[in-house]
Amino acid sequence: MTNKGHSCYHPRRTGERKSKSFRGCIVDANLSVLKSVIVKKGEKDIPGLTDTTVPRCLGPKRASRICKLFNL
Repeated sequence: MTNKGHSCYHPRRTGERKSKSFRGCIVDANLSVLKSVIVKKGEKDIPGLTDTTVPRCLGPKRASRICKLFNL
C-alpha cells in the first residue's frame, strides 16, 4: 500500500491509499519496459542513437521561449 509519503504516488483526496507494484532497482527478464535517459555523451557515438538529431514535433507556446528558439 502506498500513501502520501511515498515518492511515486500523489493522492487526490485526503487519506487515499493505493496498491501499486514497485520494482526498485532490480532489472531482470520479467520487466517489459525500461526507461533510460542518456546523461553524458561518451567518446564514441552509438549508431542510430547519438549520431542523429530528431526534429521537434511541437514548438514552444510561451513568447519568451519562441524568442529564444529563433534568437530574436
